[in-house]
Amino acid sequence: MANPLHSLVSRRHHPRVSRRRWSARLLEDLFGGAYAEVYEPDLAPGHVRLRGKKLAEEIRRTVTHLAKGIGERNCYHPEQLEAAAQWIEAEFHRMGYATRRQPVFVPAGKPFDCGPQTVWNIEAVKKGTSRAEEIVVLGAHYDSRVGMPGWHDSYSPLKDKLGTPGANDNGSGIATLLALARMLHDQPTERTLHFVAFVNEEPPFFQSEAMGSLVYARELAADPRRKIIGMLCPETLGNYTLGPQNKRVPFSTLLGLSRAADYVCFLSDSRSRPFVRECAAVFQKHSRVTLRRMAFPQPVRRIGWSDDWAFWQQGIPAFSITDTAFLRSNDYHELSDTPEKLDYATMSEVVWALHYVLTALANPSTGEENYSAGVAR
Repeated sequence: MANPLHSLVSRRHHPRVSRRRWSARLLEDLFGGAYAEVYEPDLAPGHVRLRGKKLAEEIRRTVTHLAKGIGERNCYHPEQLEAAAQWIEAEFHRMGYATRRQPVFVPAGKPFDCGPQTVWNIEAVKKGTSRAEEIVVLGAHYDSRVGMPGWHDSYSPLKDKLGTPGANDNGSGIATLLALARMLHDQPTERTLHFVAFVNEEPPFFQSEAMGSLVYARELAADPRRKIIGMLCPETLGNYTLGPQNKRVPFSTLLGLSRAADYVCFLSDSRSRPFVRECAAVFQKHSRVTLRRMAFPQPVRRIGWSDDWAFWQQGIPAFSITDTAFLRSNDYHELSDTPEKLDYATMSEVVWALHYVLTALANPSTGEENYSAGVAR
């Protein structure tokens, strides 16, 4: 069991206005347009917090089913991938959503060497009221990584080698997606919300024509009747262990990422900064977890963290919500990425605050105040 970050969720935080540190200034100087900022918890006076174990247990159940009940799920294990798709559909249906399958085609031959086959994005839509043509997307990938020579490899699939069970990457993202879809189902929203489980985010599909989120973002952007407000991407959200980390990128602390695993990060391209800033301000008011916001120039190919990259290609503001994955976790892309390693108590704190972020985005006239008490009990 990963060491739960008890101090993170129980200690008294001194409210602080978001601030830039020297590392943020260095980041801008070195990388031209890159940016970092820290948001300490700043709960509003009189803020009511409905707490309990139900949300944490709901998240645990989802992660455990995907990583243990189904296990490795990708185009190299198509039966498990389809089982995950069907289970996600059933969860949406249980909440009262209709779902749509969007096909994603994987061609035969290199570099994938698992086609031809058709796999699926799973979409559930909550129709808005007064501003239904305006859309906010919450999307996370449900596939897990195939076996490769090493955790950092991206384009050398070893079909006969075990891949990751994908608890943190990205069972945690799907758990966040489903929890927020449930919390918002009965809550009126002015804008339309799209909840999407993407296929084929993991290598060797990442940033390719067979990446599920790229197929989805292109379809969404091609409809002139729609105005896409932005996209939020839950990606690797469950690791808050205080133990030593061995896979941290050297000098990453200079980029505004603390060595302590006591924060969540909103990671985006530079063009998405205004959208992320709006979301971060709401998150800070309702979170007990420190937030670090980072933005990089989009032309840097490697900056694309996850499915947010696909939306950047269509000019749509987007960002990942992440525990920073390989910058923090020794289990990233390993067989050891298993459910018992995650801190569900702290993760539920993040999901709770994200509920307010989505509520504010979905209701521009009232913001997060359009919140039905008890919806997240």
